[in-house]
Amino acid sequence: MKKLFFISLYKLFFCSLFVLSGNPVYSQTTPLDNAEYLYPANKDKVFDETEDEFYQALRNLNYPVHQESYRKHYEFFKKHKNKYGSMDDILFKDIPDASVNFRKKVQFHEVKKLNYLIWDGDGLLTAFPDIEMNQAVSPDRQVYFFYSFKDTEKEFRGRCAVYDVETKQLVAGGAVFMNKYPNEVKNE
Repeated sequence: MKKLFFISLYKLFFCSLFVLSGNPVYSQTTPLDNAEYLYPANKDKVFDETEDEFYQALRNLNYPVHQESYRKHYEFFKKHKNKYGSMDDILFKDIPDASVNFRKKVQFHEVKKLNYLIWDGDGLLTAFPDIEMNQAVSPDRQVYFFYSFKDTEKEFRGRCAVYDVETKQLVAGGAVFMNKYPNEVKNE
């Protein structure tokens, strides 16, 4: 009787394994070469602007796309007094006194490899930045990748942004704050 039970369990396990591996949700897929992207591959094009030159142009609002973004978000952040973020989240700016300021021109698929690992407040190892591959951006698209973070004994603050090299538009990014000791009680 036990032998029949284990054989049935064995068959059930392998059948479910085949079902899950055949399901596109659970299987690993690679992007199609002929997929249509909002930002198609441009790895063979040459762009002379360095990441530092672009960063300075971004801070000076030299491009119309950044002027429009600034104009669009300025009143919102002024009204809410940075309660929901800041202009530095919209138009990337290095964190003052940061542990690391990183700027690099890369292909979009390389962004996932440029993570910093930290222990968060729950004792879990967390990667920053956690940028998911965007379906609108080809993995072979050139982007400027910026991130800045300050990692101290008590907290972690970070900002990151991915800008398209060709259009100068923000394609991914964000900011994070983690208290490394969230349950610590202050003695007063």
